[in-house]
Amino acid sequence: MITHCPSCRTHFRVHAEQLAARAGQVRCGKCARVFDALEHLIEEIAPASAPRSTPGPDALRGDAAEAEHRAGPAATETQQVRGDAQPQAIAETASARATPPAAEAETPQETRSERALSEPAKFDTAAVNGAGAFNFGPAVTADSPKPRRRWLWLTGALLLLLTLLAQAAYQYRSTIIVLFPEAKPYAVALCASLSCDLPLPRRIELMSIEASDLQADTTNPNVMVLSATLKNRAIFNQQHPLLELTLTDVQDQPVVRRVLAPQDYLGKAVSTQAGFGANTEIAIKVFIEGSQIKATGYRLYLFYS
Repeated sequence: MITHCPSCRTHFRVHAEQLAARAGQVRCGKCARVFDALEHLIEEIAPASAPRSTPGPDALRGDAAEAEHRAGPAATETQQVRGDAQPQAIAETASARATPPAAEAETPQETRSERALSEPAKFDTAAVNGAGAFNFGPAVTADSPKPRRRWLWLTGALLLLLTLLAQAAYQYRSTIIVLFPEAKPYAVALCASLSCDLPLPRRIELMSIEASDLQADTTNPNVMVLSATLKNRAIFNQQHPLLELTLTDVQDQPVVRRVLAPQDYLGKAVSTQAGFGANTEIAIKVFIEGSQIKATGYRLYLFYS
């Protein structure tokens, strides 16, 4: 079969087995285009063959006599060896006598197109790509992803991953500084450019109230004095916690509740920028006006807002 490239019009011969292996898809060796060879087949035109001369009657009689002369001894020998020859052998002998030698020698001449269909096609590789091998190229299917679209997906996924990492670093910036103290200068410089702050860690489970007491002031009975000792059990500085003081009655029901900020129990003269030191304790004392409060007990909690 002969096909041609729709781009450069190059003609070359292909095998049916080659087309079946790639569903008819081939690659042109001249322009490298992949196309369907079945859609661009070219019908082969057989050249006019020279007319054969028909043998005359005398030639046919001569050929028949010669055939009979050749078959005569064989038939005689067969009859002498086996007088009871089978009908099949007799029929074969009669057929051999009746068939002229000219019919046995040659059938009517075949055209070039018939020979091309009956014989395996010779593939001209030099005319296609000059490399001695036919290159079909990769099989083209509808489901094959395009390389450009694949790179777009990979780039988008990488950008999303970087965005997620940046958000996590911003959310846990204080913890990262605690785990990697050498990164603190870079974090401070970055927050200065982004107008953000670096809050101290707030691990309330590492804070505790070691002791507390609520008593009336010895010099002024209308004033209650809250004394407590707070401890930071972490190995790093933490933000000062808030204190919740709840005064209760004889049935342990809340009478009044107050939240104390670090400036309330440390005093306004103490700076809280450095935080609660690691593995340290602080003693606090808070004076509460209680002339109008009929309280018999209290509860004290630590928490972060």
